[in-house]
Amino acid sequence: MTAHIPTAGLIGVVCGDVMGLPYEFRGTRTKDYHFELKLRDFSDDTILTVAIARWLMGERTREALRQYLLEYAQRFKDKNVWGRGFMAWVESGGTLDRKGVASNGAAMRVTPIGYASDDLQEVLRLAELSARVTHDSDEAARGAQAVAAAVFLARTGHSKAEVRSYTEQTFGYDLSRTVDDIRKDYQFEILCDRCVPESIICWLQSDTYEETVRNAVSLGGDADTMAAIAGGIAAATPGMEVPAALAEPCFHLLPDDFVRIIWQFENFVVSLQSKS
Repeated sequence: MTAHIPTAGLIGVVCGDVMGLPYEFRGTRTKDYHFELKLRDFSDDTILTVAIARWLMGERTREALRQYLLEYAQRFKDKNVWGRGFMAWVESGGTLDRKGVASNGAAMRVTPIGYASDDLQEVLRLAELSARVTHDSDEAARGAQAVAAAVFLARTGHSKAEVRSYTEQTFGYDLSRTVDDIRKDYQFEILCDRCVPESIICWLQSDTYEETVRNAVSLGGDADTMAAIAGGIAAATPGMEVPAALAEPCFHLLPDDFVRIIWQFENFVVSLQSKS
């Protein structure tokens, strides 16, 4: 392991985002590609995941979260990575009505919530709160909760079979499909109900972090977001940490304050666990 480079936790989102970004709108439809040659940038998945982590370390109110999301989106508004609807919300100062919005932006950023409590019900509450600030729909809330719960269950030692059963029973997702079957006719999708279960399946049907990300990108969909979601779950799974050779170049793409927040969040999680 390379010194000072995390290989578990939020780095799973960062690496999935970075490795998937070159393939957004350019679906590979294959697991055989050389993402290590294209580790050049991060997107809104990483930016807003860091915003959520920062929020969780302070006052966990709706208004505090709104301010962090606005702050980080405004800071990076010139990056060509934002959805038009979300940026309209940002430009409105967070006042634009987002009722009914069901896109995957609610799910891509919630991995930190899976670490933020040792109480699953609290994780679900925080995930729904985090979604409805910008994506106020049952579908978006369900997607955010499913991802946060998968991270929570994975990091607390539950088996993939247990995560699958819980997710299907609680959220109504069909996780019985295979990655190969999905890939045959999958199209670019941004709705939570058409991205989140597929992302979870990419993790369920893999043995390593790298295979998880390759599965997600190979579907030919919203590659960076699906790889960020699946990668976040994988990095929370004991034995599926990010290889240091992948974590290091992705980590070094981040601004210095992002690096500090990721390390602070890791220490914050350790302190929470020591108190429980």
